Amino acid sequence: MHSNLHRGEHFADLKKKILILYSHYLPGVKAGGPVQSIAGLLEGLKDEFDFKIICGDRDAGDRKPFANEPVGRWYEYGRAKVLRIPPGPSGAWMMIRALRLEKYDLLYINGVLPRIYSMLPLTCRKMGLLPQRPVVLAPRGEFSQGALSLKSNRKQLYLKLSTWLGLYREIIWHASTNLEVADIRRLIGNLPTIDDVRLLHDSAAVSGSGMTEVIAVAKDMQVRQEHYGKRKICKRAGALRAVFVSRILPMKNLLFALKMLQGLSGDVYFDIYGFVGDAEYWNQCKKTIDTLPANVRVKYRGFIEHERVGEVFAEHELFILPTLGENYGHVICEALSAGCPVLISDQTPWRNLQEKQVGWDIPLDKEERFLAILQQCVDADEEWHAALAERAAEYGQMAASDPEVIEENRRMFRYAISVSVGA
Repeated sequence: MHSNLHRGEHFADLKKKILILYSHYLPGVKAGGPVQSIAGLLEGLKDEFDFKIICGDRDAGDRKPFANEPVGRWYEYGRAKVLRIPPGPSGAWMMIRALRLEKYDLLYINGVLPRIYSMLPLTCRKMGLLPQRPVVLAPRGEFSQGALSLKSNRKQLYLKLSTWLGLYREIIWHASTNLEVADIRRLIGNLPTIDDVRLLHDSAAVSGSGMTEVIAVAKDMQVRQEHYGKRKICKRAGALRAVFVSRILPMKNLLFALKMLQGLSGDVYFDIYGFVGDAEYWNQCKKTIDTLPANVRVKYRGFIEHERVGEVFAEHELFILPTLGENYGHVICEALSAGCPVLISDQTPWRNLQEKQVGWDIPLDKEERFLAILQQCVDADEEWHAALAERAAEYGQMAASDPEVIEENRRMFRYAISVSVGA
């Protein structure tokens, strides 16, 4: 059977329906950036598309489901219709049944490695058990070299097997950055990129090439904040209030940050906020905390509700996130928007921050550079830091409200729905 991509005759008199698959959604927040990306997507495109979401019935790491959210039936939640499913075989069956019976124009899968929310539907699609619908698949940073370095053998084996089985044929890959485009091409093949709106009006350019898999480039969408945190402290020369806000996992590289604090002089206060996603890794971090000198005071503050993130950043002078990889990094945008300069790795889309005078993005093998910047931040006075914080706030708020990001996502989904898979 030979499949072709062809453009639909009419795009929309009615709002098209997008069905989203992801393991977690609001009110949960412990799963990190993808939850905020999906929420931002719904906020930005609610007037053009109808959204349905199939997601888990509990927050990441929780043993119990949400207390007040129904399970196993569709209901209105915010700007979407939501079906929450339990973990295990019963939830998998609910998902496949919904994918077979529900009306939708496009299936948007978030993540390549989740078993129930990605592996299972892609396998069922390959077997012909699901309706033929366009599929957009977002790796969500799973293809970065940092992410693949963790449990690498298992991940590489699955990717090779799934590619060999053809699970990714005739899908549109969603890359949030050009870095992710390169990651997809490295693992899947040299696919063409659809990031030009003119191709909406010329789908023959794709079908004529004989290639049915393409990459669409659209930045992740940020939930717009009504009020950003305002600085509540004055910077004292010789002291630094730094903060880490993220899940505590090897991928986020908290241990690296803690080790960097060992060589600092001056009074350093380092607060850690986040859900412990890896207990063994957190134990390593605690052992390192115990070895820190007396001038470095570290406190674990526990999990933080998303509504308080801006306030926390406003109470600190530097956000440290030496992550192994982020396909977007919502928390970086939130820190900047709150006027908290950032010191991060160069494994995110937030690059050239020093040139913009809002922070630093440093390769993780440049430990001396990382340490020197930390010491510079400790030694800095209020005047220097206030100017840095003001520029950070302007830059972050501009990035969070960029209308081009909404247009990129609109373009991606319009393109995806404008093509269909036919025999």
